[in-house]
Amino acid sequence: MSVIQTRGISCLLLEDDPAALDFIKETLKINYPDLDIFPCKNLAEADLSFKQQQQTLFILDVNLPDGNCFDWLKATTEETTVKFSVIFITAFAAYAVQAFRFSAIDFLLKPYLPADLIIAVDKALGNMNDSQYHKQLETFFHNHNQQAKQAKKIVLKTLEEIFVIQIADILALEADNSYTRFRLQNGACILVSQPIKEYDNQLTPLGFMRVHQSYLINLQYIRTFKKKNNFLVLEGDLEIPVSQHKKIGLMTYLNNL
Repeated sequence: MSVIQTRGISCLLLEDDPAALDFIKETLKINYPDLDIFPCKNLAEADLSFKQQQQTLFILDVNLPDGNCFDWLKATTEETTVKFSVIFITAFAAYAVQAFRFSAIDFLLKPYLPADLIIAVDKALGNMNDSQYHKQLETFFHNHNQQAKQAKKIVLKTLEEIFVIQIADILALEADNSYTRFRLQNGACILVSQPIKEYDNQLTPLGFMRVHQSYLINLQYIRTFKKKNNFLVLEGDLEIPVSQHKKIGLMTYLNNL
């Protein structure tokens, strides 16, 4: 059972699969006995339920019989002043997962275990009083609707602040032990407590390349490659080392420009 207190907190549970709905309800009742649960099977029921109950925790299946939950949630966010946290549930590994990760929004990929749901709920409950949480939701909506790769945004969390950064403004990422330093086009640096490998898979499809164990660069900012000493020069005269085993991939990219 979770140790987080849920007295006075209500949950809008949106899931059209009866078995999945029962599974979530049972897990929540066992681990959060004081949590008020309002189950819904489609967006119309969810809309009516929220207008009547003003729930502060949303657990939302992405695909519903009457559409997906994103447009409804975006409209709800714009129309209410109620502070709430969201957990998305999806059966599709590729569907919006990148947008979830870029905006640091919690999601569960079916099938999942009761322990996975408990971890997500505990985290969501902890976000309820986070004044910066709405930035993450805004970033998610932006990325979900954005087609241009470099027009996407990413949420970066430090110990003191949450930054929402345009992908196009990132020059390079630099590993610093288990931390990652984001170097931006305007000369600013942001140090986050995540290893660089956490961003490799996210950013590589968006025009970035890992050119060294410690460096991930934005390819659009390459100015010069000094082949003799294996150094890239990015805009702003930022010098980045290129490892020998990454050089072939970089040369292939440059030769195909």
